[in-house]
Amino acid sequence: MKAPKKPIHRKRTPFYWWRRFRIHKSLPYKATLLDKIRNGDFEYPEYFQQAEWELEWMRDEQKEFIKNYQGENYMNDMLYLDIEKRARKRWKALYEDGMKTEFDRMDSFKTKLCKEFKFSKEKLVDIMEGFGGTTEDLYFHVADLVGINVDTFNKLKKYARNL
Repeated sequence: MKAPKKPIHRKRTPFYWWRRFRIHKSLPYKATLLDKIRNGDFEYPEYFQQAEWELEWMRDEQKEFIKNYQGENYMNDMLYLDIEKRARKRWKALYEDGMKTEFDRMDSFKTKLCKEFKFSKEKLVDIMEGFGGTTEDLYFHVADLVGINVDTFNKLKKYARNL
């Protein structure tokens, strides 16, 4: 996938200066697990793709620098090295955010799925290792293993919440 146009003039916060795009908006904690799955709250984080875009933008910026360079050896120029330094620093921060977010999402998904269906976490990990579908497919697969009709289960939960 080709990188989008590099965003500019976005308001930076001192806490997340390396992020150029908005993050995924998760549903509130009251939402059902199935609604959260359909919203993409447990999917692969976008940070890894954004980190790759940073490297692509770095290469484009370096090519532009080389094309306009007037000196003898562009590899020794500090401006050329600064381009890579900035991009690598941003790439590292995005990659670390991606790893942390991925771990948190998977841990949260396992915990909530086990809690919802009263299922063992060890069994769930074994199922997840060999499972090839989406998180929604996994949700329905675990419901079938436990012997629960998901539609009835969700209606009962909504009914109980309204009491």
